[in-house]
Amino acid sequence: MKRANIFYVTISVLVLFSSCLAVWIHYLNEGKDLLNFTISIVGFCIALLALFISVRTYTSIDSVNNISKMDGNILDNENYVTSLPELISHFKSQDEKDLDNKIFESIEYKLKKESHTAVHFADTLQYIIDLIVIFPAVFNASDTDRKRYKERMESILRNIDKRRKILYSISKGNSIQITESIKLFKAVVAYQHFVSDGNFNIHADLLHVRGPILRNPVTKTIYHNYLGLYYNKKGMHLLREFLKIESKDMLSIEGLNLINTKLSSLTPPIREEITMYLTSACKQFDKAIDISKEDVMWPGFINYNKSRTLYFLSSLSTKDNSWLDIIDDAIDSRSRLNRLIDEILTTNSKNHTTIKNTHLRQFFLYQEELARMVKLNILLAEKDKNNSELPLLYRGLEINKIHIDDLKKSFIATSCFPIIKSYQDMIIEKMQEKTGTPSMLRK
Repeated sequence: MKRANIFYVTISVLVLFSSCLAVWIHYLNEGKDLLNFTISIVGFCIALLALFISVRTYTSIDSVNNISKMDGNILDNENYVTSLPELISHFKSQDEKDLDNKIFESIEYKLKKESHTAVHFADTLQYIIDLIVIFPAVFNASDTDRKRYKERMESILRNIDKRRKILYSISKGNSIQITESIKLFKAVVAYQHFVSDGNFNIHADLLHVRGPILRNPVTKTIYHNYLGLYYNKKGMHLLREFLKIESKDMLSIEGLNLINTKLSSLTPPIREEITMYLTSACKQFDKAIDISKEDVMWPGFINYNKSRTLYFLSSLSTKDNSWLDIIDDAIDSRSRLNRLIDEILTTNSKNHTTIKNTHLRQFFLYQEELARMVKLNILLAEKDKNNSELPLLYRGLEINKIHIDDLKKSFIATSCFPIIKSYQDMIIEKMQEKTGTPSMLRK
């Protein structure tokens, strides 16, 4: 029974008992006269009423304080880091549909059962923000029901808003971190939906987030990374629109070659505007890297985003930049992360060692392979453009010095994410053209 209910029951019992006792005393032969009795009873009832009001006021204030206090909340913690091993160990689903269910069920449970106070709601928000990085493992996979995914995500967003309004109606104090974190989460979800639908004309939701107010390093990293992606997408949307290549994959060999042949047609104002957006994106990625440099996961994502931004920036200007060094850093970070994930998922028995091949493991392998494929795509496009002599390295192999069959064997398969297979096929076909080997892919 709740503490407030215990108080109310006790007071009710006391009032009833006192009334019965007073009547009994009044009817005793040695009882006092009726006037004194009435005055005593009225005074006693007033005292009980005052006690009731004071107890109710005390319990109400105590409840409000417990619900609204934010002392030591996780959103203010300047040393917080995401526990990736915990996420990898918790979500061991074998396919995207099961992972989808597990992620949403865990979020829905926390919102329903573990978010009754402000500090607990802050914990739930941080948990949801930590999961941002693995949402693409669901909606980018080939067998995902995207309509159902969006419906469940919209339901979660409604529940978050409902919980925030309840807490805000109780106390406005200490709500700024919760408010801005919710705005950030909504903006990132909106961005991910746009990109998954192939839409580069991103809405400006991220610009409404007051980033400098955020204190938690993970939240700040996500803010600057996605703000950089926002500027990147705005610049690339302008480039697509002006060059009339809306339907092309701009990071494929074909897309890169098409851009290189059309770049000279860009007018100076458009070139300047695209350069402005891409430069702003790089500045945001630099801030994100500075915040997350001790993290094991985020540098791989941020450097990948920065490297492709830098490549297009170098194509638009005469400035030489280090996009190749940055993408190599991204590949190294993702490779180290995958070694860590394998350690987490390894089971050792007496004579046998096995790695549990979860969908999340496949997702992070896909991220590493994506960076390697995009690097090769850019280098091959550069060779076509200016006969670049940069070595075509893949996992330490110079691919123009090995047999096509050996190249095929060296590629990592990620069946849940079909874009990797298409990139690999294009690279193999390109290498066959260079070596004069008949292309089996065309048949």
